[in-house]
Amino acid sequence: MGRLDGLAAIVTGAAGGIGSAIAARFRAEGARVVGLDAKRADGLDGFVACDVADGAAVDAAVAEAVALLGGRLDIVVTAAALTGGRAAFPDVSDDEWQRYIDVNLSGSFYACRAAARAMMSGGRGGSIITIGSINALAAEAGALAYVASKGGVGMLTKAMAVDLARHRIRANMIAPGPVTVPRNRELFETPGFRRGFAATIPMGAAAEAEDVANAAVYLAEPGSAMVTGTTLVVDGGMLARVPTFGE
Repeated sequence: MGRLDGLAAIVTGAAGGIGSAIAARFRAEGARVVGLDAKRADGLDGFVACDVADGAAVDAAVAEAVALLGGRLDIVVTAAALTGGRAAFPDVSDDEWQRYIDVNLSGSFYACRAAARAMMSGGRGGSIITIGSINALAAEAGALAYVASKGGVGMLTKAMAVDLARHRIRANMIAPGPVTVPRNRELFETPGFRRGFAATIPMGAAAEAEDVANAAVYLAEPGSAMVTGTTLVVDGGMLARVPTFGE
């Protein structure tokens, strides 16, 4: 018996590394999963092409996804995101700022809003899981637009938790540190990156996408029914560590 047996889920960014791992793990735990992404995600119970930065498109995509799930929605995960960002303040262009806010913050807002409405209509409660970053909790130099967008996701999640609790809908954020996914695996496995991770991450290595998926299962399952408004950090202890003088 799976931990998510009989539940219905939508995962945005389901074609990406973290989103794909979460969608696959949810299905392995017995959930039915529909993916939303600009790129096709295979191996799920359904897929809807969607630009998460377009609010009207997200509303339509979530409605279609709920229909594919038989009219039921219990879980939504917002994994669609732009990563990185290489401009430091004040040299951040209007375009870069807007792109990160549109996809990371507004995209999360649109998907959560549409999903919450579907959950409220169903009357069974639900679980909203946003994918943030340790950059929602501490700022990385030279990535201002990304950091600000993920910080916004963190407070969006807390506000949703407060507003939706009376509907038995929970909202929590996962804040990953460095995560190895297919697009960066070759880079992360170079000697320089390995040394850097060993020096800055107490667990000695970057997380795998499956580590984030494990956290998502916990936040999605009925056993976490009283967990809402919180941030689950998956960073191998990176934020807990105080740098040694001279590093």
